[in-house]
Amino acid sequence: MIDHRDLTFTTVSENTSTRVGLVGEWGLSILIAVGARRFLLDAGASACTVSNADALGVDLRSIDAIILSHGHYDHTGGLAAVLARIGRQTRVIAHESALEPKFMKRPGDESYRYIGMPHRREALETAGARFELTASPVWLTDDVATSGEEPFTTDFEPLAPGFFVKRDERFQPDTMADDQSLYIRTDLGLVIVLGCAHRGTINIIRHARKLMGTSEVDLVLGGTHLGPAPAGQLARTMAELKEMDVKWLGLSHCTGLPAAARLSADFGKRFFFNNAGTVVTLPLRI
Repeated sequence: MIDHRDLTFTTVSENTSTRVGLVGEWGLSILIAVGARRFLLDAGASACTVSNADALGVDLRSIDAIILSHGHYDHTGGLAAVLARIGRQTRVIAHESALEPKFMKRPGDESYRYIGMPHRREALETAGARFELTASPVWLTDDVATSGEEPFTTDFEPLAPGFFVKRDERFQPDTMADDQSLYIRTDLGLVIVLGCAHRGTINIIRHARKLMGTSEVDLVLGGTHLGPAPAGQLARTMAELKEMDVKWLGLSHCTGLPAAARLSADFGKRFFFNNAGTVVTLPLRI
């Protein structure tokens, strides 16, 4: 079990920034320091991830592994630049479907819009990516694990419509099998770092509690994809978060401002906006 004092979370890329000199863009990248180990969840949408890291004094060359929460451009677009900065072979852990061509098509759209990785696998491997593609959890330490493929267990967290993959020249609904998170078991409880939570925030927390063997959740950090969620789903999610007694919520990106405002009003000082430049150490205090 990790001593909470050995953990630091630095949000390098996010929609908005908390300080002068950082670029806000639609995307997410969070650096997790566990003692001397460094893990990067996602790489943001562009090379701004690298410039933001420089502005924050974050040395990306210290990264031990990169975890991709899924294959959308806003979480993978900065990967080539991050790899170039690291300058060596680096583990990149992802679900195999993260590399599939991904598209979006909303009602009224005339065509499918590409939203997958902007760089080809071969180019990323040339830049230093050593892909580990698996649907199973990957244990980075005894107390840090990727979620692997996250099962659906709730009845109120459907996949958002409009996402597709292209297979055999045909567009098919994307089940977001590649959606994954990072779980950390600490002396204060679980810390769950989300990318977009396409498979549902509560589904993910349930999976974390089962995989990590503990029910107490200290912090949920990252994107929840509650922005486009129906009002009923948001209400059920908030009720479940309270039932689970989640201590802290540091949410951002696809959570959306209206949903974030509801969460902030409901959870008070236990909620905070997790923007580019936010640095979190534990324990959090009101």
